[in-house]
Amino acid sequence: MSRKDNAWSEESLPGEVVFTDFDKIATPSQLTRLQERIQYVNSQIEGFIKENQGEPKVLYEAANHLLMAGGKHVRALLSLLACEAVGGKLEDIGPIALAEELLQTASLIHDDIIDRDELRRGVQAVHKKYGEQVAIIAGDLLIAQAIRLIGDHGTPELITRIGRSGVKMCEGEIADIVFVPEVSEPFSTDEYLMMVGLKTVAFMREAVRTGAMIGNASQEQVDALTQYAEMLGFAFQIRDDILDVIASTKEIGKPVLSDLQKRRRNYLLMHALESASETRRKQCLEELSAGNVRDALVLIGETDSVAYADELAQEYIVRAKAALEGQDFVEKDLLELLADYAIKRER
Repeated sequence: MSRKDNAWSEESLPGEVVFTDFDKIATPSQLTRLQERIQYVNSQIEGFIKENQGEPKVLYEAANHLLMAGGKHVRALLSLLACEAVGGKLEDIGPIALAEELLQTASLIHDDIIDRDELRRGVQAVHKKYGEQVAIIAGDLLIAQAIRLIGDHGTPELITRIGRSGVKMCEGEIADIVFVPEVSEPFSTDEYLMMVGLKTVAFMREAVRTGAMIGNASQEQVDALTQYAEMLGFAFQIRDDILDVIASTKEIGKPVLSDLQKRRRNYLLMHALESASETRRKQCLEELSAGNVRDALVLIGETDSVAYADELAQEYIVRAKAALEGQDFVEKDLLELLADYAIKRER
């Protein structure tokens, strides 16, 4: 879908809103309400970019590079929807949601350096455009700005919670880097899900818990939203792994097959390895060690791992929606819509 065909007006936004798949699953009313919230997130980012200027200019240009490129802003949106769900207001959670977006963007800048990826959100990765040294410090700057925002608008308890989620995310990232598939000790899908629980799931969990906290939620409401976010996080990451295998770089705006090429954990690959014979598994891992991803793709096809992963992601979404049942949440249908988007998106 082109910007002209998109149902939303994006002219005032800092970058393209990567939610084109929503028009396939949402009603006109839902699109309008979702648009209002996405535009609110973007207005927060746009205001930050205008204020986030200083010397040397190259540092601030680098820090703002991915913010200008747009993005899905899923975590910020989760915080907004969670806050509203329990009766809170957008202006109450806005600065905190912005801080979460800055932390997420900083992690992406650093991830791209680690992974040597050249594209992010359809543009050059920060380290490719500005160099690794500038990119590292630009990510650090965004983290510092996020802490400042949380300090200005949050509470000591909130700083502690977000800090803890950051620790878990770092632990998950190291687990993803250190534990690579070996011929002698192939990893398992259970290990994969444990790692995802430390990364994507932890960040989404804290996003909704932060929104719920700002909205003065009851413990029952916090528990329901937490369960929803955890299931959403697993589904979202599995869909990312599916897209890494089946999508094109043009469609998702970042390199594809990067998990296989870098011998990183991907659910489809691990399911394929677990489903194959010992001989076939050893052959695939040897090919991967030699830099050949074609055999891994063949094995993924032989074991129907794409279909299996898709079914698992859908099961997680069923559980995410079930967590919301019985709760009188405001705009609950938007939380459900976000869950559907997680497994139907094409990028």
